[in-house]
Amino acid sequence: MNIKSVSVALGLMFFLGYGFLNGLNIGQIVNLQSIIIVLGGICLVLWFGFPREEIIRTFRSVSRAFRKPVDETDDSTIMRDVLRLARVYRMHGPMALEKAVKGVRNDFLHFGATLVAEGYNRMDLYAALEREHRIQGSKDMAQIRVLRTLARLSPALGMAGTVISLMKVMQELGNMDSIGGSLGLALSSTLYGIMLANLLFLPAMLKLERMAEEGSARRIMLTEALMALQQGEHPLRIAERLNSFDIYCRIKAKEISSTSGAAGASAIRQAHAG
Repeated sequence: MNIKSVSVALGLMFFLGYGFLNGLNIGQIVNLQSIIIVLGGICLVLWFGFPREEIIRTFRSVSRAFRKPVDETDDSTIMRDVLRLARVYRMHGPMALEKAVKGVRNDFLHFGATLVAEGYNRMDLYAALEREHRIQGSKDMAQIRVLRTLARLSPALGMAGTVISLMKVMQELGNMDSIGGSLGLALSSTLYGIMLANLLFLPAMLKLERMAEEGSARRIMLTEALMALQQGEHPLRIAERLNSFDIYCRIKAKEISSTSGAAGASAIRQAHAG
């Protein structure tokens, strides 16, 4: 877990402890029946509403999103792989490219470079990359749809627990000693639903939306690079094509921030050659 995630977790604990739950004891906060109503309802909706693989993929993506810091290390690695593959293909041909692809970690780049090594023409390559881009985008949206459903569902389940509890309160109006427990169930179930929706599912959905947007932009950038690679363009020319993408510009700005003039150009050429 990165420093930002730890800070957010500590801040959330402080926010809940002194903002929402200050002055309450554990018995007032924890209500087993409310937990069963809210979490049980969520589990049932997940089980019946979504495929098992989609649920697993969603929670893995959420775990990865909160565990991994947002930086440009992966983008830098991808760009170096693109330029390395372009150099190999230009100098040694498809067979060498097929061997070089084995070291590529990005799935989309690996897929596209494999098609180039297999001899796909320009139109077929573009059609295959576009199809893969849509498939990946559809998977990303499916994960976001799961979390959006949970964010909408949790308050509704909390309200359902409240309605059930109020029905019990109406039945127990003659017994004042038992009304307190029923009201506690009503309030705690609503609290659970609201907190799960706004403090867990909604932030996770926003994280995945950002990851999906970045993934889409990255695939568009890689499509441009792979089309140029298929044409056998020089790595420096491919780098010029990628200058229109912010990701590449941010990476190169860091790499050449301490160089200028001929020294900067030499550093870029050495990076491309490597």
